[in-house]
Amino acid sequence: MAKGLDNDVYELANQRVFVQDGKATLEDGTLAGSMLTMNSAVLNMMSFTNCSIEDCIKMSSVNPAKQLGIWKRKGSIDIGKDADIVVLNENNFVVMTICKGTIAFSHHCEPFLRK
Repeated sequence: MAKGLDNDVYELANQRVFVQDGKATLEDGTLAGSMLTMNSAVLNMMSFTNCSIEDCIKMSSVNPAKQLGIWKRKGSIDIGKDADIVVLNENNFVVMTICKGTIAFSHHCEPFLRK
């Protein structure tokens, strides 16, 4: 729940969670969960296993959509699906996300946008 939050103290799931330098802990120092983002997880997977971007795409979109029973509308780009897309740059960093066909996040994506 603390993923993406700035350094501070938060009330999450009825507990005080301390976020400091990418780590979330409870008052006693116990980890309060992971703050790993999906793009970092994919980059880690590629780095630690040398698997391809294609394998990571399957692991992070196709397989979860099938497991959750939402494959008919999520997990791939096809006619009738939700048009949820992540655009990566040449270094596999997220530069744009599209949710249900609408740009939700854009970072230096001018070449991808049509006016």
